[in-house]
Amino acid sequence: MRFLKGLKQTQLAITLSLSSLILTGCDLLEDLPVGKGFTAKYLCSYTFNSELDPELITKRFIAPKVQPFPLVWQISLDEENQRVNVGDFIFLNEDLRANAIYRDGIGCTLLVNESEDDARQHDVVPSQGPELPAVLPWPMGSAGITPTLPQGLDVEALNAAVDSAFVETEEPRNTHSLLVAYQGQLIAEQYAYDVNENTPLLGWSMTKTLTGTLIGILHDQGLLQLDMEAPIEEWQGTDKQSITLRNLMNMASGLNFNEDYAGFSDVTQMLYKEGDQIAYAKSRPLIGDPGIDFNYNTGDANLLAHIVQSTVGGSAQASYDFYQQALFHKVGIDSAFIEIDAAGQFVGGAYGFMTARDWLRMGQLYLQKGLWEGEQVVSESWIDFVITPSPAAYYYGGQIWLNTRGNQWRDVPHDAYYFAGHQGQMVVVIPSLELVVVRTGVTENYSYIGLNEVLSDIIDALPN
Repeated sequence: MRFLKGLKQTQLAITLSLSSLILTGCDLLEDLPVGKGFTAKYLCSYTFNSELDPELITKRFIAPKVQPFPLVWQISLDEENQRVNVGDFIFLNEDLRANAIYRDGIGCTLLVNESEDDARQHDVVPSQGPELPAVLPWPMGSAGITPTLPQGLDVEALNAAVDSAFVETEEPRNTHSLLVAYQGQLIAEQYAYDVNENTPLLGWSMTKTLTGTLIGILHDQGLLQLDMEAPIEEWQGTDKQSITLRNLMNMASGLNFNEDYAGFSDVTQMLYKEGDQIAYAKSRPLIGDPGIDFNYNTGDANLLAHIVQSTVGGSAQASYDFYQQALFHKVGIDSAFIEIDAAGQFVGGAYGFMTARDWLRMGQLYLQKGLWEGEQVVSESWIDFVITPSPAAYYYGGQIWLNTRGNQWRDVPHDAYYFAGHQGQMVVVIPSLELVVVRTGVTENYSYIGLNEVLSDIIDALPN
């Protein structure tokens, strides 16, 4: 890899060699647009949302993901105008380049089938969240770790467990952060790769749990019902009309959707080749009876996001205002936002950002059954619904994963449940231990994350 660095506030041209490159290796005409779209979107988000070094992002986080194209891509990072452009030396047509832009409040958007001017019609006016007292520890303040650690805590063992999450293996683990909250107090916090407590981090599919929470708030308000037909106009009078909100929450819609990030699939088509991601999800054919078969997919979650957005007003601004005011700000979260597609719809299946401490706050909200500082942000009955195994899968509830029968972590209590995202993002909640753990990173081979051992060691360090 070679970087041709210009001055700050001017265009930074980056040339990335992909001579040993894994997106799919099957169909160059299919893979190239997905690979370029992924690169443009990812580099834009981690540069302008997270403010990480572009060389680190490109070399360590992007390059291993976009193999094996024997070609050279030209990547242009325009820091002044906050844009990323990705092209190649095979298809020189400007229409075949991938472009992403950054905007305050909603992060980065891949411009697919939309001009920049059209996409900017969906800009939002960001709102200011709560300012937490600097003298108070997490979660009520911004001071971090509690100054009075619980009596009986084995601090040395706890720190060793946290350290172990950052040890590299034969394949890159790339752990960004690991945080531990016990009995509502932050007792351990560690970062790497220039990430810190103020860095907004991509949750990938942890965003699905955020979207499910927003559905729950609207359900509590009486605006949605679990067993209502999904309010999607295009499905009326079709075989998809019988799909309910419950089916979508349980990932059992019956829609044909292939969720495979290792190759060309419905999820890569939707995220990197569709300007209107919701229209694509709506168009997927029905291949099974709703409510019967579990099929984890980002399409169902994006449809839930569409239902949220249409229920609260339909615009990007309306959905932004709703999720900030009805959820994040009530929990002391000021860093959160969910990126939108080129058509102005928030991507509730994949593109949520917030700091690791704020992801931890969301886990704590779930541990507290939706109660925060005396206010029921989302009802206890809704939390109970989403953490109960669905009829379609004993290991999945409502936009949240379950450790039922120890299926995910054999050495972790079976009442554990978790938000989970691509490349190893995790918010783990263990009610029986009053424990919440956040792990973020960029790990392609999940077998190298090692979270079963990390969690087990953390648990062993807790007071008896």
